[in-house]
Amino acid sequence: MGTATRLMGLSCLLSFSVLAQAAPKPADPVTGEASAPAAAPNDGGVGNVTAATATGSGAAPVAGPAPAPKKIDPKLFDDALNDYFAGRPREAAPKLFEYTEGVPSTDENYAWAQYFLARSLIELKLFHGGAVYLARIARERTNPAVLTKALEELQLLTDRPHDEVMIDEQVFGALDLGFLPAEVAGYAHYQQGLVDLRVGNERWASTHFSKLPEGGTEASRAKYAMLVTRLKQAKKDLPKEMIEQFFELAKDEKLTQDARNDAMLAVARLRYELGDFPGALEAYNLVKLPSLDPGRAALYLEEAWTRYQLGQVHAAMGLLTTLDAPTFREEFLPDKFLLKALIYRDLCHYLPAKRSAKELTRRYSDSLEAVRERDDLTRDPRLLRAASARGSTRRARQFLESVELEAELLGRFAGTFGERMFGYMTRVYDLSRAEGVRVYQQRLTESVRVEADKLLRAAEQVRLMEYEVGLKLYERVKKGSKLVALLEEEALKPNQVSFKFADEYWNDELRTYRFSLKSRCIEETAR
Repeated sequence: MGTATRLMGLSCLLSFSVLAQAAPKPADPVTGEASAPAAAPNDGGVGNVTAATATGSGAAPVAGPAPAPKKIDPKLFDDALNDYFAGRPREAAPKLFEYTEGVPSTDENYAWAQYFLARSLIELKLFHGGAVYLARIARERTNPAVLTKALEELQLLTDRPHDEVMIDEQVFGALDLGFLPAEVAGYAHYQQGLVDLRVGNERWASTHFSKLPEGGTEASRAKYAMLVTRLKQAKKDLPKEMIEQFFELAKDEKLTQDARNDAMLAVARLRYELGDFPGALEAYNLVKLPSLDPGRAALYLEEAWTRYQLGQVHAAMGLLTTLDAPTFREEFLPDKFLLKALIYRDLCHYLPAKRSAKELTRRYSDSLEAVRERDDLTRDPRLLRAASARGSTRRARQFLESVELEAELLGRFAGTFGERMFGYMTRVYDLSRAEGVRVYQQRLTESVRVEADKLLRAAEQVRLMEYEVGLKLYERVKKGSKLVALLEEEALKPNQVSFKFADEYWNDELRTYRFSLKSRCIEETAR
């Protein structure tokens, strides 16, 4: 038994000696050369070897105790609140930042400090910076009372250009709806329903929308979102009941005026697609614009097409004259030249029709060349402006512009915020701007293709128009032909006055221009 024990101890000692020899020699901290090996222990004890290694030449110095964290005085929070409620958010913000960075998240005032820091930033016009802290409160959920107030503030911020991913999807789209008050839960249900609609799950969206309080603003907005989604999914057959549903939404006072106008435009477009041109014109006339507002170029163009289908060519030409106003000259409206050429052709003004057709290819020659050469269409100024003017691309552009403006405004507070807070806020805005650029470019790439397709279709139709007008110019008029009867214009009413157009555009007259144009068509009667 004793022999076995001595053999075991010897084998352990030999194994430890091999490991010690195989270990790399520590370098001298001054010369950088390998230092001499430490002297062998006298008794071979493992404890002595360990001590020699720890105290020998070249060993790494033992790290001292970590410095104690800076203790935050609880009075700092009280001082910050006094500054905030005294109307001094610029002085309150750095104090609240220092407090949130220096206390643990379990501190009773931690969430309140974040909330008032967000409020201070919002009052300093740093809306995105405030939204970042409000979203952090919603994710951490350390204080239910503060969470409710933070969600209410975030809901108000959604009326401005905002980070849709951070607020709409990551906050409201991921909330546990069981503990929220009714006013916040309704908006959260609405946002989660929108997320479901975007991924094509209408059944889940209907479940969320069914929990909205009847008669509320979110319920009306949910109906509009559902109708728009169904309209996009409709391939050929447009259900007529959708027209009535859009018409009812257009009269819903709980929606914003822009949303009601969009609903009425949907009614007009659906009626136009179904061939109900008088009904479409009635819907276009029901679109309400603010007083002295120049209006929408797309609205005037669509109304001009409707009047053309009704044979009201003089009114249609008047609306096309409206689109030549300085307010609309930069609008991307290739169909405008096509409609003008059609009207001139129908009235047998062939040379003006040919000039109108050529005007499209002349105006958009650079864009058409970029499409044919397969260039980067996002670098074309006209296509870029058109793609950035509507839909989700427009919202992404507005958010990016707001972040850039706030980042410039942040520089004014460099001295007040202090180095630490200013550096942190600068990083927040730099990261948000980089993500905003990525989202905007992604949406822009998709939108610019849609505008390029619209331009190509108009260019093809104009090319056919030029060919047809060229044939008409060389037709021989048969003997005995006579002029076609002129289109009779509606007589002016007693309360109406007519003035000759002198290239002056007045906002209150844009929808009432009439273009006087006589027909030159010949009716062939000879056989």
